[in-house]
Amino acid sequence: AAWGRAQTTPAGGSGSAAVQCPSGTGTGSPGVTPTAIKVAAISTRTGPISADFSGLVPGLEAYFKSVDAKGGVNGRKLALASNLDAAGLSTQCDTATHTAIDQDHAFAVAVSSFWFSPSYFVSTCTPTYGYNINGNWTKAPNLFGATGSTQTYKTIDPAVAYLLHKTHAKSLGVLAYGVSTSNAVCKAAIERLKGAGYHIAFTDLKLPPINANVTPDVQRMQRAGVDFVLSCMTVTGNVALARAIQQYGLHAKQLWFDGADQAVVDKYGSLLQGVYFNVQHVPIAAAKQYPGKYPGLEAYLRAMRRYAPKFVGTELAVQGWESAALMVAGIKAAGSNPTQASVVAAPNHLTNFTAGGLIHPVSWSTAHTSVSSTSCSAFEQVRGKSVVPVLAKGKQVFLCFTVSDMRDPHPVKPPPGTPGT
Repeated sequence: AAWGRAQTTPAGGSGSAAVQCPSGTGTGSPGVTPTAIKVAAISTRTGPISADFSGLVPGLEAYFKSVDAKGGVNGRKLALASNLDAAGLSTQCDTATHTAIDQDHAFAVAVSSFWFSPSYFVSTCTPTYGYNINGNWTKAPNLFGATGSTQTYKTIDPAVAYLLHKTHAKSLGVLAYGVSTSNAVCKAAIERLKGAGYHIAFTDLKLPPINANVTPDVQRMQRAGVDFVLSCMTVTGNVALARAIQQYGLHAKQLWFDGADQAVVDKYGSLLQGVYFNVQHVPIAAAKQYPGKYPGLEAYLRAMRRYAPKFVGTELAVQGWESAALMVAGIKAAGSNPTQASVVAAPNHLTNFTAGGLIHPVSWSTAHTSVSSTSCSAFEQVRGKSVVPVLAKGKQVFLCFTVSDMRDPHPVKPPPGTPGT
């Protein structure tokens, strides 16, 4: 479920985040030995939605191994001591949380689960990184959601409006699940797009998150004259949507917030031709399309091809790499005697973090509490057997918009430090 990718935006607005853990916490160094730092991972690796969450750990491990191959961090190797399965249930995620912290004594934890609950991570000052999908990574200084902890649904809307304008869309259909995370993204988009004068011809925000039957919706959209479909569903739901659109001959372009993985295109390419995606990192295909322009992406690809080739084109693997890069930055800055509190404090002073040139700049001095007035993301489109960057000009893959610009959105200059500038 990639709803968080659509919501999460670079932070850099006014305000500041506290960089201290709760009083009396974070003073220790669990999992730290003279030669290693023990890290735990919690992700949904089994069950009906595992495909949307299991990629984070391979990206995390690939970054660790690339760092360890160069001697580690301040003389210590990064050890993934436990990889726990949340299995898609909140109770199992809570159990895994206590296992990682209380039994495995992990120094830091990476999380990729819809059922993430932050309370125990916050109360123990455990440095925590991962997939910000459910909007509860905000405020606490030790919660580092990939590409920013603060979520706001309205930041993606100017990019959506720009795509509608560029594709000459006249009539929009919107599909989402009847759960808060999926529903909120598309509901906010509907309200802002409608307020900006776009015609919303059909909506269904109450689909079940598993095995949703979208055929009736496709038939209704066809009768309503929909020529563009916005989906806030998971990969499974999106593939079912594409199949029904093809089967019933609905002539509509599609924008998905989930499904940009190369494995999905390899398997369902005949259904996905022309589908658009919106991502918050440098698109994978930019390495081939613009060789030498995005060295951060090329470093990611080299490491993934060596250490986790099955996941090289997986969206969540990119977020795992980003999370590992931020974790390592904090450990490195904390010096030879890191505590959890010092590793939490260090990255909260970074004002232009790009994971080595893979994502748009994030100011972690404010990323826990606010978002910037400018939002950047990249559009991709399925063409043949590839997912390629589109719409941006020249060799720059990111499009940036003023959040309030809805009626006639125009790209603005990317902020300093944006990859490709």
